[in-house]
Amino acid sequence: MNRFHAIPCALLLIVVQASAEEDLVIDGRTIHVDASTQIRVDDQVLPPGTPLPTSFGLRVEAQTAQDARRGGVPVAQTVVFSYAMRGPVTSIAPLRVLGQEVGVNASTVSEGLPGGSFDNLVVGNHLDVSGYIDNNSSLLATFVEYAPEPIARWLLSGPVTAINTNAQTADLGPQRISLAGVTLQDCGAALTVGAFVEIRANAITGFGANSILDSITSLSCVAPMPLGTPGALGGLHGLVDEVLSEQMFRFGPYVVTWDAATEFRFGVADDLEPGADLEIDGVFGADLAFAAQGIQFNVPTIRLEGPVSPANVIPGPEGSVSLMGNTVRRVAQLRDEDDVYADGLAAPRQIEVRGYLDRGGLRFATRARERGAPDLTSSRVGGPVQSIAGPVLTVLGVALDTTGATFEDAAGAAITAKDFFSAVSPGAMVEQTGTYNPQTHRLTGGVMALILAAAPAPARAPVAVAVGTMGDPNAVFADGFE
Repeated sequence: MNRFHAIPCALLLIVVQASAEEDLVIDGRTIHVDASTQIRVDDQVLPPGTPLPTSFGLRVEAQTAQDARRGGVPVAQTVVFSYAMRGPVTSIAPLRVLGQEVGVNASTVSEGLPGGSFDNLVVGNHLDVSGYIDNNSSLLATFVEYAPEPIARWLLSGPVTAINTNAQTADLGPQRISLAGVTLQDCGAALTVGAFVEIRANAITGFGANSILDSITSLSCVAPMPLGTPGALGGLHGLVDEVLSEQMFRFGPYVVTWDAATEFRFGVADDLEPGADLEIDGVFGADLAFAAQGIQFNVPTIRLEGPVSPANVIPGPEGSVSLMGNTVRRVAQLRDEDDVYADGLAAPRQIEVRGYLDRGGLRFATRARERGAPDLTSSRVGGPVQSIAGPVLTVLGVALDTTGATFEDAAGAAITAKDFFSAVSPGAMVEQTGTYNPQTHRLTGGVMALILAAAPAPARAPVAVAVGTMGDPNAVFADGFE
């Protein structure tokens, strides 16, 4: 197998040209690569005639020519294959590479893992990791490749979280780096907290969880996504950094706005929280503005709320909460504001968990919080519909009985039961608040809301900038939601 180790374009100085014509699929969007396309691959020359990387899940950035088409498919001017981390495993529970926590799920593609499983990794193994970096210093991995031989030149990416005494050291989450003798590139007068950096360093023998990275050969401040020309169309994939207002959030270098015309898929505006994994189509504006035309959550969002006892919480880095028959696992991007996953519960409490359903059907939490004393009459289940039988829908394995319930649309306006059931089908997003019966595993009454009707995937419009993962255009969710 040919191994390619790539980094974003801000660090790439070597440009080579593709020698053959082929199509590249980035988040379901087809980009044509030909002999005119500039291919940027790490800091090594891609030899003429070498095929492009073929591993699904690799992060890819492509910029297309304005009018160039081949069979109706945009022709790429540049293509960049990128990794976020390259180096040693410094922790197993949770999995960390160079101190940064790596979140994996059923969508994460892996190659070469010992025994084919993450469970067989040990501290000191070396990995190449591609994916999306959260501002909580974690990485949502889309592709992980095991390196059978130690990697000699390490890569560390992410936001600076602290500058320490006399600016001689800085932190990227738990990983401390030495700035002594390091020349900063494109960072202004000094490195600042919040700057997104990419670091190259030489390998250090015996490097561990408490080691300082003091072998840096280059440190650059970069934009975590390529910059688009105002007025051009873009397709961007990444994680929400910060919600700024009801219709505005920070997404990498961009401030994204949305309005009533923006189409949502697999989630709604209320699910736009830090760490949310999104694909966004829209238009670049001035001063790093981006107007969203479509927002797709990369996996269906879920919400559960109900009584939880201390015995139903396993705290810690590989913890979980069992709620209404659902085991919801901690993920690296979790915002645990009441330390439910971190510390567990001392007494029964009402717990709300928001998160997502991965392609293998596992439940992951991206937010958890306490909601007061336990109350079965104020329980909530939200997610994609699995099946429908008369007045009962199955969502996350819970029977949602709409007998006696009132019905609403996503905006909270009243609708009739007839309107609801004419619009709902498997895959639609619904949410019911009512009374939960643990014996029958059934939620009844209350309010049933149709959040999003099931709809086919929208057509992918040609864009000037595409950021996403290389993948199979025919890939589907294991449970059939896509």
